Amino acid sequence: MRRALRAPCRLCGNYGQGAELCTRCTHRITVTPWGVSTLSVEGGRIPILWRELYGGPLTELIYQSKYHGVWPIALLLGQQLGSLPRPWMGPPPVIIPIPLSRRRLARRGYNQSSLIARVAAQHWGIPMRDRWLEKIRNTPRQAALGRASRRENLSDSFRARQIVAHQRVILLDDIMTSGSTLREAIRAIRHCGGEVIGAAVIARVGAPSPGRAPQGRRC
Repeated sequence: MRRALRAPCRLCGNYGQGAELCTRCTHRITVTPWGVSTLSVEGGRIPILWRELYGGPLTELIYQSKYHGVWPIALLLGQQLGSLPRPWMGPPPVIIPIPLSRRRLARRGYNQSSLIARVAAQHWGIPMRDRWLEKIRNTPRQAALGRASRRENLSDSFRARQIVAHQRVILLDDIMTSGSTLREAIRAIRHCGGEVIGAAVIARVGAPSPGRAPQGRRC
């Protein structure tokens, strides 16, 4: 009877103590290394804060949130990202999540990156602005394309609002693969006079940039 009242762990499926994650999986996440890499963009490079390398325990949670309608998991992911050191120096920026197209947002019912950004922004004590950037073209999923096709797929797919002018911005996405999505978002924000000073993601595909080794968990 007690087991029937408890939900299984989101990761391993075992029954824990009534929380979304069992003690064992919570520990796995706690000790998962995080780090900072850099992304080349026109005019230089920007820092990318990532909570894990792709394939870690949080990656499964991303897909549950993204494709299986389990939107509360995005809030847990936001807590994980927000527990890391603030990814900027100087005056506080605003967080802008990578948006979905209107068609995809209507189909899914929510933008998981927006939910992650809202919680992370609360932890870091800065505002989140999810209407300052919009996706104006419904493009095929980036994961279904090769590296060479990703940039072309996203070309001119984002549009920033003029209110972003003179603002310092941290972009937020759930997964970074080739960086094409972030680059196109940066282009749109810069076009309206905004300054993207960095980005934060839950999972980063590939090895860290040279000289940027994964760091330990900081509580």
